[in-house]
Amino acid sequence: MSLIKTTPLHSDFAVQVHVFIPDILDNADAMAELKAIWQKSPVMIFRRQSLDESELVRFSEYFGKCESTGRKDIQSPYHDQIIYFSTLKYSDGRFVGGFAGGEDVDWHSDQTYQVRPATGAILYGTEVPRDGGDIYWANEYAAWDRLPTDIQQLIEGRTGTFRYAKRYAMLSTLELKGKEASNAMLSLPDARHPLVLTHPKTGRKALYADQTTLVAIDGLSEEEAARVMPILFEAGGHPDHAYRHKVRNGDMMMWDNGCTLHRRDVMRIDQPRLMKRTTFRLSADDYCVPHA
Repeated sequence: MSLIKTTPLHSDFAVQVHVFIPDILDNADAMAELKAIWQKSPVMIFRRQSLDESELVRFSEYFGKCESTGRKDIQSPYHDQIIYFSTLKYSDGRFVGGFAGGEDVDWHSDQTYQVRPATGAILYGTEVPRDGGDIYWANEYAAWDRLPTDIQQLIEGRTGTFRYAKRYAMLSTLELKGKEASNAMLSLPDARHPLVLTHPKTGRKALYADQTTLVAIDGLSEEEAARVMPILFEAGGHPDHAYRHKVRNGDMMMWDNGCTLHRRDVMRIDQPRLMKRTTFRLSADDYCVPHA
């Protein structure tokens, strides 16, 4: 008997999960069912949640080990596994968190510029602006299926080179609060990842081609890569397989960066915002991850 009800938001790719998370944290069967749902539907939306930070961390770590950011200026003062995105300020004028407003980079997947990306992500909106800031996810299983057969044959088994400097050039100044931290990121070595990932449980193939960091494809000349990459990027963010979400207070949004891309609309800085984020490492035994 199913313990969890879902409603499709965009085919089987994005679903709303009708459950109050604190009610299932101690229910092993419900959590296992939720994990199985996520393996098939990589974007899950939980409406009207009320979670304290310890519950958010505990829920995240059911799926993978949470990371702690090196940026103390955006880290929760209570749990180092959580970072804040906010327009709110402390009494001394500092923002409560980072990434307060402005534009996002275009379609992207988190941490593709790292040698071992953490691909699990949760964003929990405790105070959400009334206007702007809609979030979009694109289905990279559908992106792979959309590619012409000759392009599929050309890229399958190939490795791409991913570089942070490419994304850095796209970021707005508001996203670059910590200049020292940004410069440290620029010194990261290039990362190399397969352009096609296969989910170990479902066998589905996903395109893994982040237009904000992918700079080269092994075995292709610069000219050939310049021809192929726009085809990959167009498929990756195609509107036919993208879900747009209007965020509301209490929304908890969970996604798998191994088989999705995401972006958001411009965020207004003159409206209150406080969102909490966890990032966690998924197992290659259970999810399509770009490393062993």
